[in-house]
Amino acid sequence: MNEEQYKFLCKWMVGNGRPPLSQIEKELIKQAIDSAQSPMEMVVSILALLPRNQ
Repeated sequence: MNEEQYKFLCKWMVGNGRPPLSQIEKELIKQAIDSAQSPMEMVVSILALLPRNQ
């Protein structure tokens, strides 16, 4: 898979995953995915933005 396919898959999981995220949380994570320069940066960004108490 190329980088764009990984980004698409990550954004799909954010939109359809469990537990459900708020619209603001989804948009912030999607923006972080789009601006990531590497797969590791993408993962770190997602983990940093996920809610902790769910």
